[in-house]
Amino acid sequence: MGRRIALLIATYEYQDTGLRQLTSPAHDAEALAEVLRDPDIAGFEVTTLVNQPHHVVGEAIGDFYRGRRSDDLALLYFTGHGLKDQEGRLYLAMSNSRRDSLLFTALSAEQLDRAIEGCVSRQKVLILDCCYAGAFGARGTKGDTSIQALERFQGRGRTVLTATDATQYSFEGNEAHGHAAQSVFTRHLVEGLRDGSADLDGDGDITLDELYSYVHDRVVEEMPQQRPKRQDNVEGRTVIASNINWTLPAYLRNAIGSPLAQDRLGALDGLVHLHRIGNDRVRTAVAEELRHLTDDDSKLVSRAAAERLRALVAPPDAVQVVEPAPRPAQPTTPQAVPPPAPERAPEPPPQPTPQPRPHPAQPARSGAASRRPPSASPPVPATERPSAPPPRPAPTRSLALPRSRRARVVLAGATALAVAVTVVSLVLAYGGGDSDSSSSGSKAMASASSISPSKTLSGAGTDVEFSADGKTLVTSDGETVKAWQGSMTEPSLSLSKRSFRALSPDGRLMATEFSDGKAGNGEEVAVRDLDTGDTTTLHTDAGSLVAAFSPDGKTLATARTTVAEESLDTPVRLWNTETGKLRLTLTGHTNGVGSMDFTPDGKVLVTASTDHTVRLWNPATGKSTRTLGGGADDYVYNMVLSPDGTTIATWGGTASTQLWNRATGERTIDVGSPGGGVFSPDSTLFAYSSGTGVRLRSVDPTVDSDQTARGGVGRPFRFSPDSKTIATNTYGSNDPAVLVWDVTTGVHTATLPGGSRKLTSLAFTPNGQTLATADEGGTVSLWKVP
Repeated sequence: MGRRIALLIATYEYQDTGLRQLTSPAHDAEALAEVLRDPDIAGFEVTTLVNQPHHVVGEAIGDFYRGRRSDDLALLYFTGHGLKDQEGRLYLAMSNSRRDSLLFTALSAEQLDRAIEGCVSRQKVLILDCCYAGAFGARGTKGDTSIQALERFQGRGRTVLTATDATQYSFEGNEAHGHAAQSVFTRHLVEGLRDGSADLDGDGDITLDELYSYVHDRVVEEMPQQRPKRQDNVEGRTVIASNINWTLPAYLRNAIGSPLAQDRLGALDGLVHLHRIGNDRVRTAVAEELRHLTDDDSKLVSRAAAERLRALVAPPDAVQVVEPAPRPAQPTTPQAVPPPAPERAPEPPPQPTPQPRPHPAQPARSGAASRRPPSASPPVPATERPSAPPPRPAPTRSLALPRSRRARVVLAGATALAVAVTVVSLVLAYGGGDSDSSSSGSKAMASASSISPSKTLSGAGTDVEFSADGKTLVTSDGETVKAWQGSMTEPSLSLSKRSFRALSPDGRLMATEFSDGKAGNGEEVAVRDLDTGDTTTLHTDAGSLVAAFSPDGKTLATARTTVAEESLDTPVRLWNTETGKLRLTLTGHTNGVGSMDFTPDGKVLVTASTDHTVRLWNPATGKSTRTLGGGADDYVYNMVLSPDGTTIATWGGTASTQLWNRATGERTIDVGSPGGGVFSPDSTLFAYSSGTGVRLRSVDPTVDSDQTARGGVGRPFRFSPDSKTIATNTYGSNDPAVLVWDVTTGVHTATLPGGSRKLTSLAFTPNGQTLATADEGGTVSLWKVP
């Protein structure tokens, strides 16, 4: 395991009287050194240099970077004055630095950059908390107020954090104006590490991404004129510290302590999620909570807790054999009715209960890390239903995938009778066979209660999407984009002549395209912060666009969707969402791009084009790493990426939808129906319309099974965030409506009556309790779903 080494440099006393004597650097370095040294927090080996001349600091920096190994984490921190010579070169001032001789008395950014570049460590962190009061030399260059420190420290394997990238004070001649205030940046840096408040996702670890986000928000809140900056080019995440004050999130504590068994049962998935993403401290705490719940008064809760605990503590490749359910006392008399068999009562999964809300700072796609890889076989409890309505000779798997997926489960032969009964139950639940979808839809609607919308928004739009926190509903009709919050009586935001293009995964940023119907030199795309209203504008290729945000929201990918009769290059462009500047141009596609998405880790961008190809790109380099399809393959006009980023579904024209393994580029499943579909949020199921209804199938190619949820033509359809429910459309049937189905049991749980207009869009709130629907007339309805 690599070492964690830090070099802290603080300079606050200067021989040059033109440089103001600073007061905060000494305190900053001391406080940061203390928190970095703490073995329970960060565990760094820390060296501190205070008020040293430039040759001493230069030698120390050389030794610091020269002796590193590839797995070391090397952190260099500097606090003091940043200086800029007449040619615009940046220097860090040391105690002997003179503004009239920076080249020989100060540490140049170029020298520091070369030292960092020569270091073999794959994790190099540079933190600059500089006061740029003397940045402009003796003659002054007030017109250039930008330091652009980030541009001077670009390179692979490094992360750079700066307190600000613009001057806060000015110099005229040799006189300083203003004063050096205490460093807000380092204060919040230390606080976020010391008390663990920078652990934004609650996993027990503080990454550099989290630390920067925490510090940035608090600095801007306290001093709006100062905006910290960051740039990085590293693979994976860099854990800078542990949250020593980590405790179980309040929503889970409340659920576990609830007198209601349903609440305690609902807390289990939240605990499993924490165990999956958490560090050793978190996993230990979660396992202990699960052990307590195995003694719960409710047998349903205790059994579910025991099942999850076994899955978490078992070795990843272990095969878990589940004991078969007890045989009836008289085998010749099958128990067709559940009530007489108390031991079997909890076996079918209970009606879906509201899943605990995720941690407030949890990214919208954070669950992706938990998704089972395509090669893994899904574990199945002995009492679960078989996977498809038609009975199989030896059904050993179920499409109703349980939450714990680490262990393989072998069904015992003693459950054959129970399997036969559940096969019949499942066929009845789904209506059976391939009968007319309209009539089956009508029958299903009669079996569940009809509910009324809690709110109707007339003229809101034909597209709907909720923000990650569920507080904002975005609607669009192709000409106007609206945002709705609070009571949603009136839109909180209305943007005319705009088309909605994308929401960032955290729901904070929204990308819209300006559309006035006139041909021009290019399209204007606005990236708006829904919290602050701040907008960044970028100009890209003419024509209607498709767009996608990177997981961290820092990058927006855009491409033209225009299809031309002759071959026309269609570049994919990557933009910095903070500055609006173009980062990279990805070339290779022709004739328009139909869809795109980033993998959850942001390391791969997937695009589908009408040139018959799907391309995988490295967003850091702009290089294409793999191409799917090509030539006469007409099933790759469009694509959708599974939330965990492991599977790609492609389709186009009348050709059958195909599923691909992203890592290998191999085609794994021919769905057998055109038109594409959607993945469940847990990435285990793929839903598509077959003409007889919406069908569900496992993305695991070793599981040969389908389920049918009756729903007329089906599209649009959408899973709930917990993957337990799917909403389908019955437009075209005798009774137009949206039907809500339990994915595990196939039972129709609710009917949302529709009108005569075609449904165009569906969206669940993150907690799955509200469903928004939009029709072609622009009416948006909100429904409280069971």
